[in-house]
Amino acid sequence: MTARVVELTDYALGDLDGVGADGPVLPVRFDGALVLIGPVSDGVCVSCAEDARLATLGASVPRGDRRMKVGGLASSALRPLIDVLVARALADPEAHRDKVLALRTDLATVGEHRVRPRSGGCATCGPLPEDAPEAVVRRPVPPVPGTLRGPNPLAEGDALRRELFDLRHGPVGGMHRIGDLTVAAVSAELGGGQAGFGRTADYAEAERVALYEAVERHAGLRPRRVTTVLEASYAELGGRALDPTRLGLPDHESPHVVPYHPDVRTRWVHGWSYTHGRPVAVPEHVAYWGRGTGARFVDETSNGCGTGNSLTEAVLYGLFEVAERDAFLMAWYQRTPLPSLRVRDDVTAHLADRLEQLGYRLELYDATNDLGVPSVLSLARSPRWPHAFFAAGAGLDPDSAMRSAAAEVAMDVEAGAKRYRVEPGDYDVDRLRDMLRDPRLLRSMDDHVNVNGLAEAVERYDFLTPGPEVDLAVPDVPRDDLDALLEHYVREWAALDLEVIAVDQSDPVVRDRLGLHSAKVIVPGTLPMTFGELNRRTHGLPRLRLAGAPLPHPFP
Repeated sequence: MTARVVELTDYALGDLDGVGADGPVLPVRFDGALVLIGPVSDGVCVSCAEDARLATLGASVPRGDRRMKVGGLASSALRPLIDVLVARALADPEAHRDKVLALRTDLATVGEHRVRPRSGGCATCGPLPEDAPEAVVRRPVPPVPGTLRGPNPLAEGDALRRELFDLRHGPVGGMHRIGDLTVAAVSAELGGGQAGFGRTADYAEAERVALYEAVERHAGLRPRRVTTVLEASYAELGGRALDPTRLGLPDHESPHVVPYHPDVRTRWVHGWSYTHGRPVAVPEHVAYWGRGTGARFVDETSNGCGTGNSLTEAVLYGLFEVAERDAFLMAWYQRTPLPSLRVRDDVTAHLADRLEQLGYRLELYDATNDLGVPSVLSLARSPRWPHAFFAAGAGLDPDSAMRSAAAEVAMDVEAGAKRYRVEPGDYDVDRLRDMLRDPRLLRSMDDHVNVNGLAEAVERYDFLTPGPEVDLAVPDVPRDDLDALLEHYVREWAALDLEVIAVDQSDPVVRDRLGLHSAKVIVPGTLPMTFGELNRRTHGLPRLRLAGAPLPHPFP
């Protein structure tokens, strides 16, 4: 059936929902100086295409308001060009099922943009299956030699950039090189204020890392693989579900959560227990840290999210992040003296030199704990204010883990100097001293960093003292099969009475087009990274042994 042309010059967002319901159409929309042609409606629906476009304009655009009006008219001088573009789309509708042709009438320029069903699924063009218990099939995953990443031809070359970055329709709406920092740094900006970051020795690799992290954040915010249909209490689910008390419940009363009780109903999604080899229901707000529906027992972060070229790889990298955050918090809360590490890597040495130029000394400590994943705590220390910045890194390659921890803390030192100039109120000393006296006033990630930069906070980290330098140990683990490596840690952590659970967060479009999978790894009993003192969770975690109330952490 030939698509008919429907021109929309004055319309509300809600009017787009029914476009194409009675047969394929080619929508031609006008928005100020823009003419947007497509997609053909038996592909990606025009409502999803418009939602993606508006998302790239920023959080201030009320794209969730179906009454918002949009409209415009093109100059008659450009009507011949519009007719040519319409004819082009009609001549090959199959090729334009997921494409929008955008004409800027003020410049007479044309761009082609690939679109997709909206995040979270669309009943019209991208329905998601219902959530149900699903077995994870384990198989060998050989990595590329010298790496812990599997091969993935779909993501080679510039495929990541081509598929993910589009100024007009996203999902990555901006790519920015941060050119005045110590290392090559790139941000990949998503709608809603989220971004992925890459910090490496060269810009090509930094961009790749930033796009991987953007995929990870995009997938971890809310369900994109299945719809959530399970609403129940833990008491109703019994042994089929993860007991929320094992996650560590909030230490304080918090306005962000409801007090947990086994009879309180909430929303659940299905994950997979790698330890026990069976499905397990997980609270949706634990599996997806941006989810806002249903009762929330904890205020979750992106802790444990990973992305890889297979589900196994994604789970493995999520597991490494769980270990990194646990090692940092375990050392901080227990005030554990740590060995100093010897720098062997040229990039890390360069970072140390740059920090020295800025008036800071780089200190690297071995925070590896019983989880057995090499972990590094980095500290940039200065006699002037802010007196300290902290970061962490983890991984099986010691030099890479140290480089990551050093790059992170160096970035924070330089970024902190910028924030002080732009937003001096965040560094108001009286405000920070109030937080030092009453930690319950800490609300944000920046609060954690800034309050621990005060001179009066130096005693909080006096257990970190430079000493004789040692090398970060290389663990004896399988390296020629990612699944065997994952199984090694699953068994080792099971011996510590720790269960490894993962929720497949993969966006089906990203998975099919780029071969990238995402997962949230949840290990009840490990220390979760939280921000805001009222959200801290240390109760009910038997591995943590405290002499008193834990001090607010300085993790960025």
